[in-house]
Amino acid sequence: MKIAVFSRYPSDSEHPKGGIESVTVVLVKALAQSGDLDVHVITLERGRARLVVERDGNVTIHRLPRSHWPEIADIFVGPSRKRLLHYVQELRPDILHTHETFGLTLGNSTIPHLFTVHGFDHANLRADCARLAWIRSLLWKLAERRGLSKQKHIVSITPYVKAMIASQTSATIYDIDNPVDQRYFSITRQPEPERILCVGWISERKNTLGSVEAFARIADRFAGARLVIAGEAREPEYLDQVQQAIRRHCIGGRVTMLGHINHAELMGELAQASVFLLPSRQENAPMAIAEAMAAGVPVVASNRCGMPYMIEESRTGFLVDPESTEQIADRLARLLDSKELCHRMGEAAKQVAMERFHPEAVAEKTMAVYRKVCGK
Repeated sequence: MKIAVFSRYPSDSEHPKGGIESVTVVLVKALAQSGDLDVHVITLERGRARLVVERDGNVTIHRLPRSHWPEIADIFVGPSRKRLLHYVQELRPDILHTHETFGLTLGNSTIPHLFTVHGFDHANLRADCARLAWIRSLLWKLAERRGLSKQKHIVSITPYVKAMIASQTSATIYDIDNPVDQRYFSITRQPEPERILCVGWISERKNTLGSVEAFARIADRFAGARLVIAGEAREPEYLDQVQQAIRRHCIGGRVTMLGHINHAELMGELAQASVFLLPSRQENAPMAIAEAMAAGVPVVASNRCGMPYMIEESRTGFLVDPESTEQIADRLARLLDSKELCHRMGEAAKQVAMERFHPEAVAEKTMAVYRKVCGK
């Protein structure tokens, strides 16, 4: 079976950037392990002047130039959509599996099509407090509604996504979690006492400021506690707010801001972390949580959106109100107070991750859907 996956794919697959790139790399490499699948990845990339075809192990990558049209127009009527459709027709796969917003407009494709919904741009724009967020969010909401209504087969990465789209489409919806690189399952844990790891963009949506404020509440109680923040800043103004809070609470010597880190560095941080913290305001199924679970790190995460479907309260971690720094601080303190609780929750989280997020399990479920969609 010839599979074409449309998504983002890094120039170096050892260093994906962002959740969708990570998911794509892990999924296609797991699929390619099957001897009866011919796996291709198609990308659209700005700044690229011509088509480039290359190999990454058993996977063939097709990198197409992308136009400079605004994305919301390009996915419906722009030159990038036309280029993608023409290329897919020439490639003639048995199935096209899209992971990007261009998939919204391919519901009527003559080639069997499966669309994985990773997120909702209309919700992300509001949570990020982006420029002109209200009107951009409205336009994306209309675009998503229109695109979903045309789909025949959709993968939902969390029950939250399924609940969000069920009334907008008559498509068959398949429940398949995102896969995690199997190397996360092999991390040798040597947690440093009272070390808290927070991974993600430094942004309103990720609620980095809330993490800092919650840490400040427990800093005096746990003299050895440290907060490690790994991620880039999207908005200089928000980064300045975070840095001001660190200075105001006099915790600069106990907060480390690493910036962007690669997978090897992240695995090293997870090996050392006692607790993983992500009190986001808007998430579907964040890879950072799945990776922490695979490594056996207890998680404190938001009780919103898709996160309650990943974390089982008081068993694999704690769920908190992202607007309550008092509640976040309380759950952090409970874990820092008890190595035994951290160990028990971390082990339970790893077992759940093995069942749901291991690449072999996800690839097997995905191949079953491919066969069903293709009638094979």
